[in-house]
Amino acid sequence: MKVLYRYISVEIIRIVALSTGLFLFIILMDRASSIAELILGQGVSAADFISVLLKSLPSFFGIIIPMSFVLSVLIAFIQMGSNNELIALKSCGISLKSISYPVFILGALFSLFSFYSLMFLAPKSNVAVKKEIQELLKRKLTMSISPKNFSSNFPGVTFYAERLFPEKGYLENFMVSLQKDEQLITIFGKAGILRTENDSVFLDIKNGSAEVVDWKKPSEFRVLKFKDYTVKLYTFSEKEKFRASKYKTLPQLISSGEIEAKVEIVKRTTLSLAPLIVGIIAFSIAVSIPRGSVGIGVITSLILIVSYYIVYTFSKKLALKTGHPLVAFIPDFVFGAVALFLYRKACEEKISVNVGARW
Repeated sequence: MKVLYRYISVEIIRIVALSTGLFLFIILMDRASSIAELILGQGVSAADFISVLLKSLPSFFGIIIPMSFVLSVLIAFIQMGSNNELIALKSCGISLKSISYPVFILGALFSLFSFYSLMFLAPKSNVAVKKEIQELLKRKLTMSISPKNFSSNFPGVTFYAERLFPEKGYLENFMVSLQKDEQLITIFGKAGILRTENDSVFLDIKNGSAEVVDWKKPSEFRVLKFKDYTVKLYTFSEKEKFRASKYKTLPQLISSGEIEAKVEIVKRTTLSLAPLIVGIIAFSIAVSIPRGSVGIGVITSLILIVSYYIVYTFSKKLALKTGHPLVAFIPDFVFGAVALFLYRKACEEKISVNVGARW
């Protein structure tokens, strides 16, 4: 039996690896387009762009693992049926219940990994990606000034520089116009350095002058000259506190005590059990589908995945609306009951699926 279990496990894991790679590729392509619009072409290198994508990978594991496992179980056992392996095993006195043990073991292992991913890896990934994008945006604001062109890189701020060194943020013979409330401040300088500190962007100016116009009192026009002056060009929005649930790990959610945090814990726990529960449904269907129906298996897996996520999304919103976190367990209760029913019927060989396949 060990050889049989090893064989089934290897087949399932092989397909899980292939399907996980496929799903990751699809999701990353979608994610890449949105990130590219935000940071590429703004002085940010392709290496930084790839770094953001790679850091975002762990945030997808919790969703991809159930999909990959369901698909792999269906394909693995449909292929065994097509090769008459299931018939051979049953003729040797090995029941479908015994054949299903690797599905339970792998389903439990993938559920544990999914739980760890959803509770720890995904939040840390979300935080890392958010921080890196923030840093890239800050660098973009100091790197995308074009020499001998007017550039507006900050709200209410316009630059013009004869020479610049973007990597260091160094400017020579420049002009910067600041619109602050009812004032227009135009600064001219021989040399300046753009720098970021905490959540603000500063310009250190050497040998410059400033013209200040108050639109309410235009007659009070002022001209100021200075040797050294630092002006705050822009302050980013309040520093990201990562208060949203998606940024919090399990201990942080528990310590929060808010209803949203409780719903998030139940929601992630629910999703983490999906590989085991939906995997049992997939096994029950796969061993009941006639030989040569791999296409039907793929379609069935997609229907299972979509159905689960529809109920999952509905229950999550209902839990938040009603204030009862346990409502988020609805998908596991519903699909768990279906899984037990189908599994029992499949082991008794009382499920008959007629898809027109030829024996």
